[in-house]
Amino acid sequence: MAVTITGTIKAGGAYEVNGKKGKQTMISFTVIDELGNGYACQMWPDDPQHEQLAEVIGFARRRQVQCTVAGYSVRERVDQNGNSRLQANFVVTDVVIPGVFGAQVA
Repeated sequence: MAVTITGTIKAGGAYEVNGKKGKQTMISFTVIDELGNGYACQMWPDDPQHEQLAEVIGFARRRQVQCTVAGYSVRERVDQNGNSRLQANFVVTDVVIPGVFGAQVA
C-alpha cells in the first residue's frame, strides 16, 4: 500500500543544489493538509515527472495536490535562534495538481 500526501501547496520551486550526484535541480514544495500539518516534499531528476513538474511548480501555490511518498529522510535543523528540531523531507512521485499537472485525482 502506497502512502500519499494530499493537501494544498503552500510554496514551491525548482532549485539548483549540490547533491550526492553533483549539481542538479531539486524540486521542493510544502504541502499543508486539512489539519494544518506541513510536509516538506522533494523530487529529484531521476523521477520521470521531474522535467515537466519543474516547469509548473512555481505557479502552483494554493493549488490542491496529491502525491505518493517514495522515500524520506529525517535530519536535525537549527533555526536562527539556535533551537534544534527534527525535520522530515519526503521524496515524492506520481504528483497530481488537478487542472495544472498530471492525471486527475481519483
